[in-house]
Amino acid sequence: MANWWKRGFFTAGGWHPLAAQIRRTVNQPENLEQDFLWNHSEERVRHLASCGVELIIDQFDRGLGDGDAAPAHEASARLASLCHRYGLRHGVYLANSVYYESMLKDEPECEDYIIRNAQGHPAYYGGEQTFRWIVCFNSDSWRKRMKRIIRKAILEVKTDLLHFDNLAVWPEPDACRCRYCQEKFIRFLERRYPDAESQIARFGFTGFKTFRIPEFYAPFQPAWSFERYSNPLIQDFIDFRCETVTDYIREMSSYARELNPEIVIDSNGQFIGGENRAFLYGTDAASQLPWVDIVCNENADYRPDSEPDRIPPVLVKLRGFRQARQKGKGVFTSFRSEEELAFNLAFCGSPGIYVPWGYAEGNHEEQKALPDEIVHLLNFYRSHREWFGLQELDSRIAVWRSTRSLRYISGATHLAAAVTEQLLINRRLPFTIVTEEELGNCPLLIIPAAEYLSKEEEHLITEQVRNGMSLLLLGPVGIYNGNGRQRAMKPFKEIFGNCAVETENEEQAVFDSSRQFRSGDAESISSEAVLHGKLGRGRAVWIQQLACRHQPFCFDSRYNRFYRGIDSRYWKEPVNAEEILSAIRSLLVKEEFPEFAGGKDLYLEYLKNGIIYFRAGKDLPDLPAEELQFRWPGAKQCVLLSPDCQEETVLLPSEDGIFHFSAGRIGIIRKN
Repeated sequence: MANWWKRGFFTAGGWHPLAAQIRRTVNQPENLEQDFLWNHSEERVRHLASCGVELIIDQFDRGLGDGDAAPAHEASARLASLCHRYGLRHGVYLANSVYYESMLKDEPECEDYIIRNAQGHPAYYGGEQTFRWIVCFNSDSWRKRMKRIIRKAILEVKTDLLHFDNLAVWPEPDACRCRYCQEKFIRFLERRYPDAESQIARFGFTGFKTFRIPEFYAPFQPAWSFERYSNPLIQDFIDFRCETVTDYIREMSSYARELNPEIVIDSNGQFIGGENRAFLYGTDAASQLPWVDIVCNENADYRPDSEPDRIPPVLVKLRGFRQARQKGKGVFTSFRSEEELAFNLAFCGSPGIYVPWGYAEGNHEEQKALPDEIVHLLNFYRSHREWFGLQELDSRIAVWRSTRSLRYISGATHLAAAVTEQLLINRRLPFTIVTEEELGNCPLLIIPAAEYLSKEEEHLITEQVRNGMSLLLLGPVGIYNGNGRQRAMKPFKEIFGNCAVETENEEQAVFDSSRQFRSGDAESISSEAVLHGKLGRGRAVWIQQLACRHQPFCFDSRYNRFYRGIDSRYWKEPVNAEEILSAIRSLLVKEEFPEFAGGKDLYLEYLKNGIIYFRAGKDLPDLPAEELQFRWPGAKQCVLLSPDCQEETVLLPSEDGIFHFSAGRIGIIRKN
């Protein structure tokens, strides 16, 4: 398998064939055709190579018919040859849509490729793009067509990377209910519940021949009105849609690697957002990341926020980057400014794609020199490549994002996870994000509001605590077992003893349906809401109330016109933040972390062999460097690497063990 991407990569692009650009809008530049030719010219490749670009992701397949796509395919092949001549890597863009006006001419069977909603209608891309049908990943004929395109890209174009854009299924009211989906959903149910006993336990009766994909009754209870999904068939449909996306990328990736084991697979969509992406799009990083090498995080989840402790906009993609890198995947996104580039270097390990240089189209404006402050950071990146790219992250604190809880609960669990993670980010504590396959094997496991907890998961976590792992539970955990049945007793009785599950009254059900959020100040939270436990060599704390600042869905936060999510306005530190931090410190008494003082918008990425710091703020380049200090237990000497210094700066502690340094936008600190 190719490893070039593991060192990081600076990217340019050009993702739309000329015909697709013209079809999209008449308001194109007068020199559109000349720009397209220039995008595939030796002049452009030579210019990008001289500026340090290492990868160009080019237009290739947008869903045009073979005849109309031929000029774009030929241009991509020419560009691939030029890239390789100048030492660059070449990638191709692969879409999930059909330009039916074009494709019907060559492939009349393309009507078999596409989504059919509950009314049997095609799903369109959206907005004015009425010319784009969205495909169904369960369509056997679409998969066959995509393998033909992949074969051409690898064997004829000689590309190095396949970029699967929008690797997702479509949300309600356009979730697919075509014949392929109906048939495969029944087979999915039969595999999951193979006998009468399991079928009766799940649905109350046997047999699936009369089952259909569930359909929401939009006039009274549209799909986007639910905060949680407890209908067993809807839960299974959510899981089926995730399996659909996973099976699709598995098949496409496996086929591509049969043709060329060195091909690199890149996907857009497998990241953490504030919305319930499993329900909306069938995306699930835990099952889909194993089939790709790189993840593109295109869409930030930031909303304008006037509160004084608002989340810096540049920061909102951090948790998705961290999850992918922890799983050994490369990540990239775009940047326009010096601030965004510095953030990418600190938390992606790669510069990413410079927007004026082809996100999504390049033009002659690219020939302008890069801004000095961006050149300054790129030089720092090139001089210290050993600190960037794919790095091993500090994983002493793990946050479990419960797959079932996040899939079936659109508000409460997403909020609890985001608030917990943001608290750790703000307080500069290292953490990684784990899923069911990675539970345990860390000094501290934090579980925020995992309402669904199977006996197997409970047993595994209990044994890890017995063997010395610390455990912190936040909010309601284990209300339901692995089958979705409500427990009579709280979980982890070996650790905390027997406790009955609290039941909600009618008022709570209406006004606090999430069952975990309380208003008020920290003093109003009862100490009885905190449980302490011990088992074997491990200790545990259960803070049963996570006092989040904002209730789920209190803001108008719409995705795809309808759906509400937990965007960055919700991620503020909870009212009982200090109580949570105190519990973390008590559970990690044997672990020592660097402690930084000062720097309001200073954020850290902990690597196994050092720290990368980043300061947020668009106006930072116009401000003087800030004098900061830190204490690093056991460190007698540290070394600072900074874009502002040609040489390493040796840092020595004062008599009280405190290091002082001048912090610019980004830097690297390591023990010497």
